[in-house]
Amino acid sequence: MKKCLWCLNSESEVTFDKKAHTIPKSLGGENFNPNVCDKCNEYFGNKQEEKYSIEEALKEAFNITRKRILLSTKPKKQVGKFKSRFFDIKEKKGKYKVEFKTSFRFNSEFQKTLCRSFKRGLYKLYFEELNRQKQTGFESEFDLIRKFARYNENDLPVFYFQRKIGIIMLLENEAETPTLFFERMKYLYSDEYFEEIEFLGHVFGFPKKRFNLVNFDKYYKKSLEVKKGFFVGITKIEKFTNIDITFSIMNN
Repeated sequence: MKKCLWCLNSESEVTFDKKAHTIPKSLGGENFNPNVCDKCNEYFGNKQEEKYSIEEALKEAFNITRKRILLSTKPKKQVGKFKSRFFDIKEKKGKYKVEFKTSFRFNSEFQKTLCRSFKRGLYKLYFEELNRQKQTGFESEFDLIRKFARYNENDLPVFYFQRKIGIIMLLENEAETPTLFFERMKYLYSDEYFEEIEFLGHVFGFPKKRFNLVNFDKYYKKSLEVKKGFFVGITKIEKFTNIDITFSIMNN
């Protein structure tokens, strides 16, 4: 009997008729998780009180990255211009810069809620792929993720690592059909309390269970140690512009 990864309800209580893409289809995602019920799947894809969905917040950031990579690799198929509901993408002599559109630029509350939705979407992508690839996630230790991503409770930090060199290692066609790989690079560090992932060249770190200051300090030091030579800093994501979604590092 199937059991939903998010609400923990079984087939006798909820339906599993629709395919739940772990990575939004609008991002080119092709994998889906059979352990996500229709109600939870629809929740992530439907507009919330903020007038956009969690998946849209995720798509807005990564589609800009995705097309930036495709343009730099000169694909055979023509790649269209950057399109975004929330951002203006400015290009000058092959260099790209992202700014909030005028209607959102000075709305600090909008930027705050959009960033929160992005973080929840990142957790959603990670958690569903973790379950799909490693058949784990139903345990109570993951309730922290469930409460934040699915039920919008509490707040969980997400950290972003700034690259030192604008060279991104990707598989062929990875930008067109993104996939999340665990432990793909030696500079990714995970322990009992924290996980790091790389998606479309971006490296994120975040807690996967309850932690204390000692747990974080140990993770922080070890993570920076293995990243020497590859990254120049770590930022706690509090607004969208903390993420180099246009890969401006590639301008150099």
